[in-house]
This record gives sequence, structure tokens and C-alpha cells, in this order.
Amino acid sequence: MADFSGKWVFDHGENMEFLIEKLKIDPSKIPSDKSSTVEIVQNGDNFKIKTTGSGGKSRDISYSIGQSFIDPDIKELRGKEIEVTPSWQGGKLVLAGPKGNSATREMVGAQMVVTFNWEGQAGKRFFNKA
Repeated sequence: MADFSGKWVFDHGENMEFLIEKLKIDPSKIPSDKSSTVEIVQNGDNFKIKTTGSGGKSRDISYSIGQSFIDPDIKELRGKEIEVTPSWQGGKLVLAGPKGNSATREMVGAQMVVTFNWEGQAGKRFFNKA
């Protein structure tokens, strides 16, 4: 099981424009500059995550492996209530949603990579430890 604890600073994204357009998300709601951070407190299978974008606006989320919940990030970004279920798949933390859509957090070298899969398309956000 990977340990994602710590403060992470956004480095860059790949193919996020496509996903933002496909999901009809207001691009201004997606943190995209170097001041965007993610702070994770992980205690075994329990997570507290605070995402802060440019301008200081933040979102907080807490969840536990195996316990489904309505993802507040999706609700804020898309205006829809989507239930996701967190699980471990090897060393990856996966939030699985309906129709095979997911968000996967993993360590790749020294970076934390978050991959968003939507209807067969993927976008990634890369973070460095602060």
C-alpha cells in the first residue's frame, strides 16, 4: 500500500483539456498553476485530502477504503452527485465510479500521478512533494 501523506504541488497535466471539455467542466474550476496544492493525511485506509487552487480557494474531502460516498469534488465541478467507491489495486488508490469511470492516484518515481479515466479517455495530473 502506498503512502500519499504530505503536501503535493501541481507540476503539469496531460490531456486534461480534452477531459474538461468532454465533462463540460468550467476550466476556471480546475487548478492548473504551480500554486495549486494537495495536502493528504493518510492513516491506513482513511484519507483526508485538501485541494487548494490559485486564489486560495480550497476543497476538503474525507473517505475510507471500501466505503462508497458522493464525491464532493465531482458535485462542485459538474453539479452532479456521483457515487464512488475507493479501493486499493496494488499500490494504486482507485476511486471507481459508474460505467467504469475512475480516478487513480499512484506514485511514479518521486511524483504522485492522478489519472482520470472517462469513457475510455485518460487525463493525468502530476504532483511533486513540497
